Amino acid sequence: MDLIINKLNVKVCLCRSGFWQHDTVFIYNDSKCIAEKEIKTIMQYLYDEGFIKDRRTKFYILEKGQNENKNKE
Repeated sequence: MDLIINKLNVKVCLCRSGFWQHDTVFIYNDSKCIAEKEIKTIMQYLYDEGFIKDRRTKFYILEKGQNENKNKE
């Protein structure tokens, strides 16, 4: 599912098995440096609203022009 959080595009990819350690969050960074505090705020929001099952869900910061397939290689 695609969301906009704090003016950043965020994509949540959940594993079909339901195991949270296989879930992934992609945060798309178009222009600025993202502070660790902002990442924690985004992950906390996703957890609080039930989008992810655990705040330790892995995440990737994708810079402008990158896509999630390129990061997995």
